[in-house]
Amino acid sequence: MNQNKMTAPVRTHRDGQKAEHWKLLISILPLLRAAVKTAAVTLGLYILAAVAALDLPAVLLAVLLENALLGAYFALEEVRTW
Repeated sequence: MNQNKMTAPVRTHRDGQKAEHWKLLISILPLLRAAVKTAAVTLGLYILAAVAALDLPAVLLAVLLENALLGAYFALEEVRTW
């Protein structure tokens, strides 16, 4: 039997919904970038204070956290240029 089949309404709506999610993500990205940049600068100041106090474990932990924050910052930068 040859019947005309219609696509499900969810299937046709899904693309429109994706565009709305991207709009929301694009509006949040500047805030996320600013928050990560502020945290990275604050952590950099903490590293300077830990070095001045000769607190080696605090310096090592702060450097690891700084690496993670900068990785997140540059990952957000890639999304912006995409």
